[in-house]
Amino acid sequence: MATMSQLLGTKEDVIDNCRRQFQVLTSNQKYRVTAEILLKEGERRIYRAKSFDRNSATREVLTFVAAVENATGETVMWRFKGEKTYHMSTNYNAQPSIFKRAKSSLLNYFFDLEA
Repeated sequence: MATMSQLLGTKEDVIDNCRRQFQVLTSNQKYRVTAEILLKEGERRIYRAKSFDRNSATREVLTFVAAVENATGETVMWRFKGEKTYHMSTNYNAQPSIFKRAKSSLLNYFFDLEA
């Protein structure tokens, strides 16, 4: 039985070439942010945000979590795909800005604020 490359007279497999080109195309695309939502009775739901960047997706997920909490009357836990920690309800603190981190590190250097 002849292979596709032998039939077409080429040295390489056509299917493998197409597969490589497809992998290059798909690896450069951005993916939507996904969040896992854990309800009180243990049910897990996956929510795919419509936005690609993390900040917009965070606002979207927090809005969705607030809507689920209003509908069920229960506290909801959630996390982004790839994270290990869950967040409770809409209490989510993003990383502080560079200015706030620099300010706190400077104050901690001169004064012992953590005690």
